Amino acid sequence: MKRIDTLDYLRGFALVGIIFINIYQMVPYVPVPPEYGFWSRLDQGLLTFVNDAVHGRFYTIFSFLFGLGFYLFVSRARARGEKANVLFVRRLLVLLVFGLVHHQFQPGEALLIYALLGFLLLPLYRLKPGVNLSIGVLFLLSACWLGPIGISLGMFLFGLWAGQNKIFEDVRQHKKRWIVAMILSLVLIPLGLWAESRIVDATGLVDIAMVAGGLPEDVFYVAALTLLLELPFMKLWLMPLNRLGRMALTNYIMQTVLILTLDAVLNLSGQAYYLILAMIAIEILVIQAIFSTLWLSRFPMGPLEWVWRIGTYGKIPPHYSKQA
Repeated sequence: MKRIDTLDYLRGFALVGIIFINIYQMVPYVPVPPEYGFWSRLDQGLLTFVNDAVHGRFYTIFSFLFGLGFYLFVSRARARGEKANVLFVRRLLVLLVFGLVHHQFQPGEALLIYALLGFLLLPLYRLKPGVNLSIGVLFLLSACWLGPIGISLGMFLFGLWAGQNKIFEDVRQHKKRWIVAMILSLVLIPLGLWAESRIVDATGLVDIAMVAGGLPEDVFYVAALTLLLELPFMKLWLMPLNRLGRMALTNYIMQTVLILTLDAVLNLSGQAYYLILAMIAIEILVIQAIFSTLWLSRFPMGPLEWVWRIGTYGKIPPHYSKQA
């Protein structure tokens, strides 16, 4: 079946946001001293922007795409007459191995959580879209008690719902709904940020606060990018996102490798300003976009995606074929 390019762009976009959070979680930074004037204000402004517009936003987009990817994987495997559930279980087990290894270097990373929680999606595949959407809302509300687990499961279900409704398979058919979603979410962003601040101040429940503050931004990001990609020249200009997203697993893990390596070599921990860390993150993204473009010009998938495919199907895919 035809690959949905929009999803690769969205995965790449999520990777762009995630690295700006991961780098300061892995490398302790110091604030720019006030006497530096402009640079101090720029550093603080950048941190404020990252906390309000990035932190907790792109992880949820990634979770949404995982749930959507589950639906596409299972539905397409069934269309080919394969044992979809067995293949998905094997896919999760391989992801679990990746997650266990990655977790040793970046505690709290996403792959391990996704692999463990992904098994819960299997019995939900046959439920009606409206039921899955309702369960997703309940899981998000459960973040008061379950924390990130509730958020992940809620976004998984939203992704499953989106897959069942095929809203990415024919964007033009749903264009009016996409426009409404974009405008409505944009209007709700200030309210969401206000609610996030109030919930944290009143209850200290950071996870549920980030759901309230982040969901409008998540919907806006996804809807705006999806609509932009309907314009051919935007698809061309944003092609680096597509290349990053097609190798999302490889690039996600390599971001950790590069950040920790640079930290060890340059002794960044407790020495670098966040402004410096953000510049390093941009440089890593540029390198990954170039590498991904060159790699995909010859191979149909990233190196870790290739290993993942072998573990899922138990056979070596045609690695030198250009078929996606």
